[in-house]
Amino acid sequence: MKMRILAASLAAFLLLLVPSAQARAASKADAYFGYSRVGANLFAPNTSGMNGWQAAVHIKPIPFVGLEGDVSRYSQHPAGLSENATLVLFGPRVTVHAAGFSVFAHALGGLAHESATVTTNPATSYNAASYAVGAGADFPLFLGFKLRATGDYLGNSKAPSTGSAAPGHYRFGVGVAYHF
Repeated sequence: MKMRILAASLAAFLLLLVPSAQARAASKADAYFGYSRVGANLFAPNTSGMNGWQAAVHIKPIPFVGLEGDVSRYSQHPAGLSENATLVLFGPRVTVHAAGFSVFAHALGGLAHESATVTTNPATSYNAASYAVGAGADFPLFLGFKLRATGDYLGNSKAPSTGSAAPGHYRFGVGVAYHF
């Protein structure tokens, strides 16, 4: 008799658990937009860090692994200089979900376009291969909206050489993601 009660209790628990797991798994994609900052000397020597925005879309064809596309734009305009950088990256992302929170890691590759104008010199620009390796976390807000914090190590094929570990090769961001 005790085994039947135990089996019935276990079955009832599993029936309650399965719909909630399916509801969490129903999130097959997310879109993100937020503030982002890159470190100094990343795109040109002797330049300060730049502020900008970052947008990303993530599609998850299987439960833990998905594809991410990322576009970001940074600029600075100190006296006599105007510098802009745009990154377009894509690649795999691994995500783990628990209790409404999501933690992910990604490795993205793509292109960077940097342009600079100095009042005393002609404008310069270049295109370069670029990459970002990093992680982030989503914290539940309401409905499908989540607060996202990210951090990446950035690089590009024309980044200035510092002779040591490049301290400015980072990107941090914070913004809102919507999971659907």
